[in-house]
Amino acid sequence: MTTLQSTLTSILSACAALYGSAAEAASCKLTDLGWMKGVWRTDSATENGEERWTIAPNGRLMGSAWFLRTDGPGGVVEAITIQQDGEAVAMRLRHFNSTLALAREEKNAPMIFIAVQCNASSVVFDGRGAQKGEHMTYRREGNHLTFIGDFIHHGERVRDEVKFKKYGE
Repeated sequence: MTTLQSTLTSILSACAALYGSAAEAASCKLTDLGWMKGVWRTDSATENGEERWTIAPNGRLMGSAWFLRTDGPGGVVEAITIQQDGEAVAMRLRHFNSTLALAREEKNAPMIFIAVQCNASSVVFDGRGAQKGEHMTYRREGNHLTFIGDFIHHGERVRDEVKFKKYGE
């Protein structure tokens, strides 16, 4: 093996370890994500939030979320679905302002992410289309759910991390 081939193999192995290989992506099934089900809350001095996941017919996960400012108006509301899309598990989501009067995404263009790595308590989604290069990770540890979003806003990388605690049930 040449030095170039060895270097390329190392780079490809590192990328697969970070973002999941094609084989791992194919192994992500809706049934692997049942651990997300529940009501999850987060509260801080400036913002309160909640994310809810339920298992709908055909194993789809239906989600909703809201994050509202504690000091007055403002915030965001999300509608989310995770479902089988051919061989892939796809997450589609839309954002609205806190009054639902203004949608962030175009009417026929939800944000789309594909599950590329799953295990018994975590999933990594990679962005498609306008979200290419972005990643979302959900990880559950007992009664805690962590969301990590690695996004690109106006050409700049932005990381959003939210720690939720199971609420109710």
